[in-house]
Amino acid sequence: MTTDVYPSHPLRALVRDPAFLRVWLVGVLSGIGRWLEMLVVGVFAVEATGSPFLVALLVILRMLPLAFLGPVVGAFADRLPPQLFLSLALFLAMLVSAIVSALFWLGIAEYWHVAVSVFVAGAIWTTDLPLRRRMMGDVAGPGRLAPAMSLDSASNNFTRMLGPLIGGVLYQWLGTGGAFALTVVLYGLCVVLLLTLSPGAVSRAGAERAVRILGDLREAFRFAAQNPDILRILGVTVVFNIWGFPFAAMIPVIGADELGLSPGGIGLLAALEGAGAFAGALIIAVRARAIGYRRLYYFGTVGFLVLVFAAGWMPSAMPMSATLFCIGLCAAGFTTMQSTLIYAVAPPEMRGRLFGLLVLCIGTGLIGFSNIGLMGEWFGGTAAIRIVAVEGLVPLVLIGIGWRELWQRGTVR
Repeated sequence: MTTDVYPSHPLRALVRDPAFLRVWLVGVLSGIGRWLEMLVVGVFAVEATGSPFLVALLVILRMLPLAFLGPVVGAFADRLPPQLFLSLALFLAMLVSAIVSALFWLGIAEYWHVAVSVFVAGAIWTTDLPLRRRMMGDVAGPGRLAPAMSLDSASNNFTRMLGPLIGGVLYQWLGTGGAFALTVVLYGLCVVLLLTLSPGAVSRAGAERAVRILGDLREAFRFAAQNPDILRILGVTVVFNIWGFPFAAMIPVIGADELGLSPGGIGLLAALEGAGAFAGALIIAVRARAIGYRRLYYFGTVGFLVLVFAAGWMPSAMPMSATLFCIGLCAAGFTTMQSTLIYAVAPPEMRGRLFGLLVLCIGTGLIGFSNIGLMGEWFGGTAAIRIVAVEGLVPLVLIGIGWRELWQRGTVR
């Protein structure tokens, strides 16, 4: 375990910590696999069906487990060894990717095969916040929490750039089967990293108590309901996932139908949003305390929705590319501070369960993807993102009104 006394350069100390490096690399490798797969299945669905709604349906299926399994995984995360739990989840992801890859190489894969694999991938995704991010906070310790989460967010945003870029190239070169084969390797490396992590590096607060799923869930909901600050933090996550993040599902549709891009071009377009988020997260890693955690979180989301609305008016690939990069810069405020705020404001014995609630809020994205899928089917991709962005700005403004901690000096209490 780490101590409370750290060198003057916490980022340098973090990357020299073998335990932190393993947990961080698991996030990098699994993130590349996740975003690569999301781009590839979207392009596959566009080419196989031509339906914006069926493209969005794949993302809905990915989000569905987050809505139903997130709190359950969070409850188990406070009771069971997170290292073993996460290893088993990523092994399952590796197995499913291997099966799908084989189906494509044999030429017998269909849309429903991909849909099932996407649903399983969503179930695996539920483990990232309650397990891996909590493990990262435990390894880093309270004194290095902000730089640790900022570094993790920066690398996650980098994978949002690299994953689609690799996915677009692989799709053109080796097809969907080749892309899924790469995810097999990535998830396998994650399992190896976790199994070589020292068990003593990760805290198991509350592990001596028996698992009481319903009781744990009630405690988490009650704790959040009695804390207006946490409610607003979770509320911003709900807004982002219903009206913000779903715009990504329209990138393959806009790229193919309205901009006439190849799969590689679509991958590059999607990668630019991740590139902006990566750059923004690196800036935040240095300036987060000066700006304020909640302000980065809230106003980053406001800027994100405003720029998504602007992207709906972009007439060609070049201005769309620049807008997507700026969208990513704003997204960094949300993605970096989301986990940081929950970890910082939650008592140690509640962190897993509150991360579970956070996953539940992320799971509300299935509503958003259903919404934007229908808007895309009825009005087209660019009109859909304009409509959804305006819808999201209304509740976001209401959340900001009366959020006392948002306007106070400092970061977190």
